[in-house]
Amino acid sequence: MTTQPAELTTQDRRILDIIQTGFPVCAEPYGALAAAVGCLPDEACTAVARLRERKLIRRIGGSFDARKMGYVSTLVAARVLPEHLDAVAAHVGSFAEVTHNYERANSYNLWFTIIALGRPRLEEVLEGVRQQAGVLALHALPALQTFKIKVDFNFSGGQADAGST
Repeated sequence: MTTQPAELTTQDRRILDIIQTGFPVCAEPYGALAAAVGCLPDEACTAVARLRERKLIRRIGGSFDARKMGYVSTLVAARVLPEHLDAVAAHVGSFAEVTHNYERANSYNLWFTIIALGRPRLEEVLEGVRQQAGVLALHALPALQTFKIKVDFNFSGGQADAGST
């Protein structure tokens, strides 16, 4: 069942507006959230739980700039002999630095993303994959420019914020 915005209370709308980009980072975040919307901390916590159950909130967590923390990343395209694809994919997936890998119907038939702490570790992972039987070619395709689109949904009728950061 899809939840319609009209089913939201005024309190729900204010909570959603705040937590999109301003979830309080403090010892008592639900107390701070409650103060901002004019309710008790237990009510704010219950409202957030209810919004999560309704799947209007998927995740509450931080977003970090991995590059500023010393991480490097790349998309990788690999050409793997079909008879070795499963074994190579399993090997690729064994690295903690690999976020996901998938098969594509292409001569470069295995694609994956690496996020590693520093260039030396990234190169170690790439070399570990290159050495696998059946790997014919491997190309690291790092992003040359990062685009991040920021969109805040306007639930309570105030001024919407949509822009690129």
